[in-house]
Amino acid sequence: MSVKILSQQDVDKFYPVYSSVLKTEFPGYSSDVINYLLNRIYTPASLKFWIQKNEKFIYAALHDDQIVGFALIDLPYGGVSFCRWLGVVTQYQKQGCGTELIAAWQKHACAYHAHKMEVASQPEAKEFYEKIGFIFEGLRKSSYFGIDQYLFGKIIAQPNSTNMTR
Repeated sequence: MSVKILSQQDVDKFYPVYSSVLKTEFPGYSSDVINYLLNRIYTPASLKFWIQKNEKFIYAALHDDQIVGFALIDLPYGGVSFCRWLGVVTQYQKQGCGTELIAAWQKHACAYHAHKMEVASQPEAKEFYEKIGFIFEGLRKSSYFGIDQYLFGKIIAQPNSTNMTR
């Protein structure tokens, strides 16, 4: 298994996997919400735009050159690197794919001088994030799109005002 950062040209290969994982691995979201996210927010055109502007980064886990997992990361803001989406195709779960994506994200966060990594997850992923060193920081009740979200964080450096305001 390897992990690479995707370019705009990779989005068309990535998108079917992203769409499938959102539909199958995020049970808290209704099909209406998933369709809204895929057709209005996280469209291929939006992803390509965000990549071009360096506002979001997509890390892909590859198995035999096939995308089997991903992490969609925001450009760090205020010293915090936030993961919007972390997903793994069902048959590749519990094989280290998510852990490899988190490791790539942490290198990315350090390269951008972030002092903290954050992710808001569905309750089903709580055990995974705790196992890999994230700290449960709180519960967002009926948060975005009406689901409960668990907020996890991992401090990776000391806050530094110079780095936080780059």
